[in-house]
Amino acid sequence: MPDPGPGAVTLYFPMQQSARMMWYHDHTEGITHLTPYTGQFALLILQDPVEQQMVTDGVIPPGDLPLVIQDKTFVPPPAQLARQDPTWDTVNWGGQSSLWMPHVYMPNQNPYNAAGANPMGRWDYGPWFWPPFTGIQQGPVPNPYYDPVTRPWEPPVQPGTPLPTITPEAFMDTPIVNGCAYPTLQVEPKAYRFRILNACNDRALNLQLYHAASNGTMWKPDGTLNDGAAGEVPMVEACPNPDFPPTWPTDGREGGVPAPAAVGPDWIQIGNEGGLLPEVAIIPPQPINYEYDRRSITVLNVSDHSLLIGPAERADVIVDFSTVAPGSTLILYNDAPAPMPAYDTRYDYYTGDPDQTDSGGAPTTQPGYGPNTRTLMQIRVVGTPAAPFDLARLRTRLPQAYGQSQPKPIVPEEAYNAAFGTSSTNHYVAIQDTTITYVPLGGTTPVTLPLGPKSIIEEFDPVYGRMMPTLGVELPKTTAFIQTAIPLAYIDPPTEILYMSNLATPVGSAGDGTQIWKITHNGVDTHFIHFHYYNVQLVNRVGWDGAYKPPDANEVGWKETVRMNPLEDCIVAMRPALPDNLPFKIGDSVRLLDPTQVPGTTNGFTQIDPQTGNPAVVTNQPYNFGWEYVWHCHMVDHEDFDMMRPVVIRVSPAPPTNLTATVNAGSATVPPAIVLNWTNPTGLPLATQVVVQRSTNSSFTAGLTTVTLAAGATTYSDTTAVPGVTYFYRVRRENSASYSAWSNTASGVTSLTAPTNLTATQPGNSPVRVTLSWVNRSYSTSVELQRATNPAFTAGLTTVTLAANATSYTDTTVVAGTTYYYRVRTVYLGVGSPWSNTATIAVGGPPAAPTNLAGTAVAVAGGTATVSLTWQESASSVVTSFVLQRATNVAFTANLATFTLGGSARSYSDTGRARSTTYYYRIQAVNSFGSSAFSGTIAVTTPA
Repeated sequence: MPDPGPGAVTLYFPMQQSARMMWYHDHTEGITHLTPYTGQFALLILQDPVEQQMVTDGVIPPGDLPLVIQDKTFVPPPAQLARQDPTWDTVNWGGQSSLWMPHVYMPNQNPYNAAGANPMGRWDYGPWFWPPFTGIQQGPVPNPYYDPVTRPWEPPVQPGTPLPTITPEAFMDTPIVNGCAYPTLQVEPKAYRFRILNACNDRALNLQLYHAASNGTMWKPDGTLNDGAAGEVPMVEACPNPDFPPTWPTDGREGGVPAPAAVGPDWIQIGNEGGLLPEVAIIPPQPINYEYDRRSITVLNVSDHSLLIGPAERADVIVDFSTVAPGSTLILYNDAPAPMPAYDTRYDYYTGDPDQTDSGGAPTTQPGYGPNTRTLMQIRVVGTPAAPFDLARLRTRLPQAYGQSQPKPIVPEEAYNAAFGTSSTNHYVAIQDTTITYVPLGGTTPVTLPLGPKSIIEEFDPVYGRMMPTLGVELPKTTAFIQTAIPLAYIDPPTEILYMSNLATPVGSAGDGTQIWKITHNGVDTHFIHFHYYNVQLVNRVGWDGAYKPPDANEVGWKETVRMNPLEDCIVAMRPALPDNLPFKIGDSVRLLDPTQVPGTTNGFTQIDPQTGNPAVVTNQPYNFGWEYVWHCHMVDHEDFDMMRPVVIRVSPAPPTNLTATVNAGSATVPPAIVLNWTNPTGLPLATQVVVQRSTNSSFTAGLTTVTLAAGATTYSDTTAVPGVTYFYRVRRENSASYSAWSNTASGVTSLTAPTNLTATQPGNSPVRVTLSWVNRSYSTSVELQRATNPAFTAGLTTVTLAANATSYTDTTVVAGTTYYYRVRTVYLGVGSPWSNTATIAVGGPPAAPTNLAGTAVAVAGGTATVSLTWQESASSVVTSFVLQRATNVAFTANLATFTLGGSARSYSDTGRARSTTYYYRIQAVNSFGSSAFSGTIAVTTPA
């Protein structure tokens, strides 16, 4: 794909999960309650061979019918808007038919009227609640509408909350299915596969199918209502009736409950947001019911329900319409309370509901019209019935498919026996437990795992006093005098730190990263807690009174979003694992705890130690979030109002420490080097290699080289460092998926030592030459020898490159009578050492040939003659001897005689010569460097 240019980002999703329906949406902090609400999300259906084989074999119906359900409210016409919401800014927020959002904080309390309550109120206000939430930054302010005469019901002060403001929840009045309000779906009498997503901001859904009160045509061609009953579910009074199912509500609720005789097909659930289930979950129509056992600590929590899914939960279900008579109309019905479980009747819209305008609610809904959050969609069944869906076959194949495509459970339970051929029993956590012990699947011995103490707390925000649910921790050890729950802000330092696991090994193996959390719910709302990166196993819920609450049939397997009810502990197990074969490595997220504030500030941070509950100073500072994810409530107004905490997944090894660089000068036989040493931390995550980087600048942007070493390496000798260059080094540890931060930086520079003891000598024989020798002190790749005729080496300069480690040289190009200066250096990686000492030598040579050789002959008594010879020699010549030759022919081949004379001789008398004879003479000078040429030849004839 071509680069889309600035402002775009490319995201990589490994997609290594099993088959499931996913969705993705903008997660910008603070506006997540706005972006999906406006439609900024999409579905992604992931298939795998196991699931597709069941489709091919006809075990699962082919095709998918996605049902994406939201609730929305639209801005009404101007006159109605003026009556209902005069604070709505149509210019900036949109006029008629635009999406509307609650934006005024309406307190439940009014301390200034006779009741102490505000009939229009929606949420509690901290300063007017018990215990009073004091010390907020923006407390109550004067009420501009207060007038004790004309408006005595108005209090003199009101909450100082901003306008607009985020609100704790946003329960809307119009259901939207696949972008359409109150749609109609036509199906044949056969089995269909539905993929259902609850994409509401905050509203839970209890989905059921009922036959409509009429199979007639609801609307006339002109758009007027023809038969309102075609869009309604037959209702009966919610009172005891022996003919009703035992779980049917009997609480006398307003509007009644669906008639049991009108129930439609069951939901046959095969999967959720975590993929396929280990067993088929048959979910019949069931109106919401509540715990009425007053001895139960969770009294008035939701007890019985049908397909109950909270925001972000998904359901992969099959509906068999083959049992529905053609021509029938079914209604997709919802009666989940909002909020749950302590519902507000003003958020429950249905035909014939009470007029609640006097308390800020809606007028009575008329037949065929909205607002109506009960009847979501009309389904018409037409055509020839197909054979009934083969449920027995599905019951056989689904556990097999689960075992082939899904990871093993972290905590063995009965629900997984069919999938994995085990005979496990349930391992439920009791309310007082702080650990859990069991034999994991694939293991042989019991493991004991701690239960991470987490918390859901419903408090007020410290700035304006608005209701603000948060996540936090429970103190691990408490007494009756110690507050157990510690609420934490999203910006507070992370308390959830996980490590990756190898799913091929049993839980509890060496290096296993399994964690099991025990999340204590201290509030009053049911929350839908959503986990990023990994799915979790819901082990069980347990009431504060110790009553076990096993997972529902559609909650076993893997979950991404888990329903957590008031006054219950929810036990979830997680075992994050690395994707296979990532095409690149991913580093850590290192950032300020709160990037929107300056470093060092304490503003907004919870000044407490979450491990002890004692006061602590918490400041805004950089933190290594590893692979940074979150867990949060997926009621997105809760999420945006800080019910979210960071999750740190440690994938990268810890960085090396104490890096040092030591220069090793080396020797003539050992190269110079920069020796690095560092310390590798112990513990998880493990490293598979160490990477050393070298650069020629401290920002590591120039001359960068990288060396990869074994995981256990703690030292490295860099013998490729160019002498004289300062190098900067850093080290990090890596594994297959990530890498640590860099160590500290260390630097070093190597240098070469000059050769020593350079000497120059001239051998005493011919030819003329100079012999040089020296001692190398540094490792070399070559040796350079320079010769000059002046000591500054600027005249007559010649350079000779010799082999590495050369220690001698004979210069045969010298000229006798010249003084030469020599120096030498070693060269390593193109850089020369300092020059050696300078060796000086005046080069000598053979003497010059004698000149002016002359001779005279005189007769002497006895019949012989004496020849007297003289010659001259250059004053600059060094002469150790002369060689005089005499012959009787000019070629010096007849009667040759040779005489060696002293070097100072300049004459010679040759006696006893024959008379009347011609003699030929020549002479040459000799010294230790050789002999000169002969002089010129002279002829001397003796007298008669």
